[in-house]
Amino acid sequence: MSDRLLHELRQVGEELRQAFADERRAISSLDGAALEVLAHRKELLANRLSELREPALATGNAAVKDLFAAIRVEASATALLASTATEAVRTMLGYKTSGAYDRRAKQSITVAPRLVTAY
Repeated sequence: MSDRLLHELRQVGEELRQAFADERRAISSLDGAALEVLAHRKELLANRLSELREPALATGNAAVKDLFAAIRVEASATALLASTATEAVRTMLGYKTSGAYDRRAKQSITVAPRLVTAY
């Protein structure tokens, strides 16, 4: 693997890790506009990273494996925060999982009844 390709891989990997960190900040502040921009940015970076992945891993370079491991950690942390935030918002809106599953093996969701009055 050439030094140029390894440098590009590291640069793309670090940009993706930064995008995950930015996404976690946007999730914590419930910034939907920033999340949309970051989703597009992550998609572009992930596509470029996937192009570089196979040749990079074929070299057996430990730094490459460490970079991909670090990206997996960032992705897992972001997914965990997104899941937790989703559950918190659903709870605030009155949605509850019933613990049961439907025909498609998806958890059933119940909506807490709301009292709506008109004056």
